[in-house]
Amino acid sequence: MADSDDDKTSESKVPTYEDIREITIRRSKLAKWFMEPFFDELIVGCFVRVGIGKSRSGPIYRLCVVRNVDATDPDKQYKLDKTTYKYLNVVWGNETSAARWQMAMISDSPPTKEEFDQWVREVERSGGHMPTKQEVLEKKEAIQKTNSFVYSAATVKQMLQEKKSATWRPLNVAAEKDRLRRALEVAKENEDETEVERLKARLQELEASRQPQEKDSKAVKLAEMNRRNRVENFRNASELKPVNTSLKAGEAGYDPFSRRWTRSRNYYVANSNGGEAAGETNGDATAALPGSNGGGRVSAEAGEAATAAALQAAAGAGKLVDTIAPVDQGTESNMLHNFELPISLAALQKFGGPQGAQAGFMARKQRIEATLGVKVPENDGRRHALTLTVSDYKRRRGLL
Repeated sequence: MADSDDDKTSESKVPTYEDIREITIRRSKLAKWFMEPFFDELIVGCFVRVGIGKSRSGPIYRLCVVRNVDATDPDKQYKLDKTTYKYLNVVWGNETSAARWQMAMISDSPPTKEEFDQWVREVERSGGHMPTKQEVLEKKEAIQKTNSFVYSAATVKQMLQEKKSATWRPLNVAAEKDRLRRALEVAKENEDETEVERLKARLQELEASRQPQEKDSKAVKLAEMNRRNRVENFRNASELKPVNTSLKAGEAGYDPFSRRWTRSRNYYVANSNGGEAAGETNGDATAALPGSNGGGRVSAEAGEAATAAALQAAAGAGKLVDTIAPVDQGTESNMLHNFELPISLAALQKFGGPQGAQAGFMARKQRIEATLGVKVPENDGRRHALTLTVSDYKRRRGLL
């Protein structure tokens, strides 16, 4: 009987689900209280519902006890209702599981019975501290007293000081800087050195807070622009029609405005005394070109023949020297391979010609289906890599 009485006494000291629910603080209440002077002391020992991730069935929450408030790093700020750098150190089970969480990650809904049972099992398994009903009752009373909290003069002064010392960044930085510059001019006219120093410090803070964000945004924009350019270039390379550069004027499909491979030639006077003679030679050669009309225009064949004759005559006289401009390896390779290569596909006729591969596949497919009685799909369902045509490949390599 004594053991049963002790068990009943111990069970009566363990808080129930309703007890824990009444001292669980929601996110909206945290946003309302985190700037209050009683917050750091009141929140210790209360429960919060922390969102730790997601699953297929929905978000996952843990019912945790608040150990203390961490406000040691003013540079790591985040958005709650207002900007704050206060974090909550919470415990799930024993003290070894303590972790720091933003108050923005706290749920605004009450805990469920399942989450309460999970917390009780974890405390019993890890040997953590189980709050008594007396501790829960005291915390309830402390929460109720916040409704009648009286602000003293020292408390109000401390709250104002905290708000002034907190780093505040406006939404429109440019407008805020213009406002500060106008106020700075007024302070200089009034010779208020204290106000001038304060405004200068504020301008420097805004400039320092803006530079990292500008760098990050520029880097993101540049990366996105590069990605779009790569996609657009690949699409254009795949959609462009191949240009047949072997066509001549008058043939079907000839485009006079298409870019064609050319080779530059440099001419200079080898003998300074032969400048006039060189000019006369060129003029005579041009005037005597066969196939020229009244306007001085000649056909392509006649122009090439006349140019070759004029170069040979000028070189023999020692007047002009023809120098070939340096070209890259691709151009040099094109010149070396400028010949016709006969290719015959007659050897493929014994394999069924152009449709041999498809016919072989269908024959093998029919043979497997007849032998095993299983239908072979024509499409394997996998996505294969995109391919380029020969013209696209040449265009990418700079051969066209």
